[in-house]
Amino acid sequence: MNENCLAQPLETQASDSTGFRSFKQIIVELDQSITAYNKIVVEDPITRCLFVGSMVKWACLINSQLLDYLDKIDKGKLVEVLNVDFIKFSSLDYWLSGRIKYDMMAYQDIPLNLKARDFEYSSSLEIYKAYEAIVSEMAVNFNKVKDTFEHLELYKPVIQQMKEQYSDPFIAYEYAQMKEMYVDPTLEDYLQMQVTTCIDLLHSGILNDVLSIRNEEVEAVDEAELYKMIDPDYETPSNLKKLWAKLKKFIEKKEDYLIVPKRDKLLKYVLKHKDILTVDHIRAVFKFDNVMMLIHQDMVKMKPELAQYLTTNESPNVFGIVNSLTRLMQQDWFKEYRTDPKYGDAWIEHFVSELLASEYQQELLEIWKDADKRLTLKGNIIGCLNKAGIIDGSDLGIATALLNGTIGENKKFAIYMGRGKKMVFCDWICDYVKG
Repeated sequence: MNENCLAQPLETQASDSTGFRSFKQIIVELDQSITAYNKIVVEDPITRCLFVGSMVKWACLINSQLLDYLDKIDKGKLVEVLNVDFIKFSSLDYWLSGRIKYDMMAYQDIPLNLKARDFEYSSSLEIYKAYEAIVSEMAVNFNKVKDTFEHLELYKPVIQQMKEQYSDPFIAYEYAQMKEMYVDPTLEDYLQMQVTTCIDLLHSGILNDVLSIRNEEVEAVDEAELYKMIDPDYETPSNLKKLWAKLKKFIEKKEDYLIVPKRDKLLKYVLKHKDILTVDHIRAVFKFDNVMMLIHQDMVKMKPELAQYLTTNESPNVFGIVNSLTRLMQQDWFKEYRTDPKYGDAWIEHFVSELLASEYQQELLEIWKDADKRLTLKGNIIGCLNKAGIIDGSDLGIATALLNGTIGENKKFAIYMGRGKKMVFCDWICDYVKG
């Protein structure tokens, strides 16, 4: 902001042809206005009073926007994530520092008849009291917004939108190609795949500049042990030790094989720095998360007790339903009824993974918790695949081929399939196939 701009009210400086600028831009301009006020050489009391009066109006607007943000978050609505210097803006000392109080007290005997939009002031003291009151409330609300980042459940709509926008639809295929590089993957091989996936995240540059690190954290990385886990043919960053020290804030190692992402911390990091992260950075995060989940699914098949170390999104219940559905669809009956060979094992793994990462995850898990309802749920999902055109045949014909059970069992499963076509997640499955 031009330091000689005190000759005009703040409203006219910070507005554009469409009205007010973006929420963040308004905050930045009020911040710059304080700096300008403290440095300006203009000493005219009226000009200074008018300017501070305009700042009151601007702070009111920001405070109103903060309250609206908090209300939307509380109601679970989608918001544009606010990324600002919360430490500075939630400090009342910051807003009340500088010349403003000194000047307004010095000018209090000068009679005023100032109007700043909806406000009228008869003295500089009135202006200062109004300014002090609004920035006090504004600082509290900045702190409340900052605190929302500690509760990821409030940002579910934002995270879901980011996942839909930045997730790679070919992850399952790329993962299948990764596995093909190993003749018959062992747990040690899967450990190496996890490390490779971690290095891919480091290569994206997402941890390069924003995240600070202490020397003792860097020195705590055992580089020799780290290189034992890395594919010798895989290119690593030149500053691998430093970057791995940063990555350790977001991962932890369990037993000898499992690298578990600290998803909450990683997602908070993305949300807090969304404005300065690139599209490639955010895509790298979701790719990292998805590939690690796929690797963990295969590791749990080999060593089920590893499931105890996985986070909420990778809970034993999630793995139970993922593994069960995957095995069910990779049997011979599916090949007989599928409408296109492209719906092979890799497609099945990706579909099941995406379904359990969708907004219907909790609903599916609640059903799966009841062992008596698991067969019903399988039938529901197979019925949806039939409706979506992935498989083609009568419900009874598919049920008979799938179960090879008694006539009664086959008919009951066919009924489950028919009911599934009317369930809410069936629309998601049909849309997934179309997309």
